[in-house]
Amino acid sequence: PSWEKRRLVIKDVGRLGDNVGGQGLAYNQKIGSSVYVFGYPSGSHPDGNHAFSGKTLKWSYGKTFAATAPAIKAEELQGVKSSFTGEGSLGSAWLLQYKSARRLGYLNGVTIGVSDTDGNDRYDTSVSPYFDGETYGVYNAAKNNWSGKITAQ
Repeated sequence: PSWEKRRLVIKDVGRLGDNVGGQGLAYNQKIGSSVYVFGYPSGSHPDGNHAFSGKTLKWSYGKTFAATAPAIKAEELQGVKSSFTGEGSLGSAWLLQYKSARRLGYLNGVTIGVSDTDGNDRYDTSVSPYFDGETYGVYNAAKNNWSGKITAQ
């Protein structure tokens, strides 16, 4: 077969972030800070409305507020008003001080759930863990652990 004649060559071009860029990390930020939430929402609202296709990047913007989810023992959460559905937007980045000209900001949250807080069967809130000093400790430990090269020497 023709696929046997092809040889994949992997070339080491350095660190990923040095090649494609990346967002900074913000932690211990004041609740009430304005953030952009980016995602590809695709699911429907509880009322069946399918507002998003999941094919294009969407954003919402708002001020964070303190949130809790006692059912899952989550006490240090932050929320932001957003109509994103959970499907396709879980894991969405929350960027503080985002500048569209450079497409850079500081990661200050990651969507872990959505909620209908006013009971109208439409999602209106996205929720993220609050990024605190413990979050920074995990980040700091991880950034110092080089994963090594994937290419042969």
